[in-house]
Amino acid sequence: MRWVKKKSIQETMINPLARHLQEEYSLDIKSGCAVKELQMSETDQRVTGLTYIDTSKGWDSAPQELKVDACVLAVGAKGMKAVVQGSPEVAKHVPELSRAASLGGVDVVAARIWLDRYIEVENPANVLSRFSNLRGAGGTFFMLDQLQPDEVALWGGDEPQGSVLSCDFYNAGAIQTLSDEDIVGLLMKDLLPSAVPAFASAKVLDSHVKRFPGAVTWFSPGSYVCRPPLETRLKNLVCAGDWVRMGDREHGAKGLCQERAYVSGLEAANSLVRNGQLKGRTKQHPVIPIRDDEAQVVLGRQVNAQVMQVLQPLGLASPWVR
Repeated sequence: MRWVKKKSIQETMINPLARHLQEEYSLDIKSGCAVKELQMSETDQRVTGLTYIDTSKGWDSAPQELKVDACVLAVGAKGMKAVVQGSPEVAKHVPELSRAASLGGVDVVAARIWLDRYIEVENPANVLSRFSNLRGAGGTFFMLDQLQPDEVALWGGDEPQGSVLSCDFYNAGAIQTLSDEDIVGLLMKDLLPSAVPAFASAKVLDSHVKRFPGAVTWFSPGSYVCRPPLETRLKNLVCAGDWVRMGDREHGAKGLCQERAYVSGLEAANSLVRNGQLKGRTKQHPVIPIRDDEAQVVLGRQVNAQVMQVLQPLGLASPWVR
């Protein structure tokens, strides 16, 4: 992984990609729209279309229909719950999606802080944990002025005056209830000075706080069997995302990561191609495997497997999953 050094991910990656797909492949992006229901044919056992709402016109606006050849559910737990609850026929015929809809997500709070001076921090990326004032959350903070050389862009075109921080809280249900001022105060008066004392002398020139309820998939112990599969029982309905189980197409990138989400998207499209669901499309996209594990990782995995073989007959299997 690499940190984007100039502008935002949206400006440098997402928007150019969207323009390319629109110009070269006539992609129709319906931003600000929410899927209300997936329509399916019981006879053909396939998704035939969907209804959606243009939220810019209000949540009570009339639903619109869209016919489809195939469908990729590139959603997290929160989105899956909304789609499945609104699609009773799909829920009846695809129980694996109903199980996925039962999983939860964790709340996220993100804060951007502009300071009046530069703070020297040994590492640009840092983790906050085990502080009582985290209220059960985990946290990270990034020194953007160290990661992004274009400081003028960080300051919106103004003259840079000091460090710029990006601070994130995960499992932040108890923190997101605080006001913006209290969240920034929690960082500047308690958490950050505890990690780097120099933060205590800095003043906040500007700040911005955003909340994302249930936005990140909760990889809780035992949740693996409920996560959605790459291919569902409907031949033209597939899933993509870092929480998707890819079965025989499994990739070396495991867990919560952008690489896995990207690979699952490629595999979802490849699955539709292999099953003849994309009219006129026969070429699959290559998927690059990750490099082999280092020797010490392989050795550690082998030792762990041998230890577990001894412990399991004694009833001492993994204490984390029941």
